[in-house]
Amino acid sequence: MPETTTQRLSGSLHPYLPEPLPNDAHTLADMLAPRELANDPAYPRLLVNGVVALASTQYLNQAQRATTLRVLAAIPRITYRGQSTDILGRTGLTFTITADGSTSQLLINPHSGEILAAHERLTSRRPGLFSAVLILERGHTTHPGTIPRP
Repeated sequence: MPETTTQRLSGSLHPYLPEPLPNDAHTLADMLAPRELANDPAYPRLLVNGVVALASTQYLNQAQRATTLRVLAAIPRITYRGQSTDILGRTGLTFTITADGSTSQLLINPHSGEILAAHERLTSRRPGLFSAVLILERGHTTHPGTIPRP
C-alpha cells in the first residue's frame, strides 16, 4: 500500500482525554473506565482499550507514557509473554489481558514505553480478530504544516 499522510490544522482534532493528563495512574484509570465498573468482568478490557485509544490519538510525552504503563501494570491478571515482533518486524515486550470473552495483546517498546501495536481477539462463542492497531509513527509539532519525523 502507498504511504499516506493526513495533516490536520491545530484545533481540528479533539483529544481522547482533555489535557493536561493526570500524572497519577489511579486518576487516569478513572478517566479511562469508571471506577464503578471495577468489579465488572469487562473492566480490564475497558482499561486496555482506553490506554490504546489514548496512545493512538494523542501525543504522549515520556511522563504520560509512564503513567499509562502504571495503569496497565495495575490491571488484574495482566501477563508478560516475553519479547515478540509485530508485522513490521519491530521487537517489543508483549503483554496480554484476558477478560470478558476476549484477549488483548499489547506490544510495547522497551526503551520508550510507547505502544507499537495492539490487537484484541474474541475468545467467546464466535472467536476471531475484533480489533487491531498498528502505530507506525508519532510526533508532535507546534508549527502548522510541519510533518513531524522521529
